[in-house]
Amino acid sequence: MPFLAAFGSNASRSVTFPGTREVPYETITLTAPNGNLSISGNGTDQITSIFKTSGSNSWDNQAYTTQGYSAPCTIEFNANAGSSDNSQSYKMIGWNIDPTTNASYSSIDHASYPYQQNQYVVYDNGSDTNYAAWSASQKFYLVYTSTGRIQHWNGSTKLYDVAYSPSTVYLDSSYYSPNGSPYSGFTNVRIKLAEWDGSQYV
Repeated sequence: MPFLAAFGSNASRSVTFPGTREVPYETITLTAPNGNLSISGNGTDQITSIFKTSGSNSWDNQAYTTQGYSAPCTIEFNANAGSSDNSQSYKMIGWNIDPTTNASYSSIDHASYPYQQNQYVVYDNGSDTNYAAWSASQKFYLVYTSTGRIQHWNGSTKLYDVAYSPSTVYLDSSYYSPNGSPYSGFTNVRIKLAEWDGSQYV
């Protein structure tokens, strides 16, 4: 991360530590064709919140980018859920090659499903795998690496790592519970063309 170092009495310059990727966050424009979603910050470099706020309990609402991305790239976001299943936290987000296929999670290639804090679930093309507990106080990072891997991080904890190598990916997300904030969606959604390694972007 850059800092200002003084040179002489009045001069300063920006210094970047070796190994960090000081690239800007991407502008994110989400398409949400099915309604029932409240999105704040669309068309900026940070979706401050996206929640399902109306409709029925069903995987019938999605939001996705039409802008494609190549590795390396990372989606970062915050999510909230109960310590166990509270029936209000059903939502998924991830990298996908075909976001217009349907509104459901079933076509998202590697969907993060943080619906309860005592276990982390990844839906890998519709098949689920359970992982360790996670913390709502830590940001999530979904990394598509330049070496052809998908990695899911919760802060400095790696939760998932598997081979993945399409040429172009899109942010895709699906929503079930119409309960609004704080459980039925995501906050602070951002994309950076760099890889999170558990402590910094490289």
